Amino acid sequence: MFRILSLILAILMSVISVVVVYYNNIPYTIDFNIIQFSEIPFGVALFIAMIFGVLISLFFLIGLLLSMRKKYKKLKKDHDLINKEVQNLRRIPIQE
Repeated sequence: MFRILSLILAILMSVISVVVVYYNNIPYTIDFNIIQFSEIPFGVALFIAMIFGVLISLFFLIGLLLSMRKKYKKLKKDHDLINKEVQNLRRIPIQE
């Protein structure tokens, strides 16, 4: 269900970005101190900014994913160890 919802959201965002790029033809100048881009359509500038935002978000999400994967492996190792200990305790006969 999550994959379908994320796919629909991605398609919707793509359509919205294409519409924004198409209808914003106003020339726009981007001036960084080192480099200057002149006469870029405003829609293209917005689209590039959105792409950079997605890439930066993915960068942070990959870090979060790697952290969660490391935690999952540690927890799985602890779980397996506890399961082995429980199995060993079940095999010991009860002494009175």
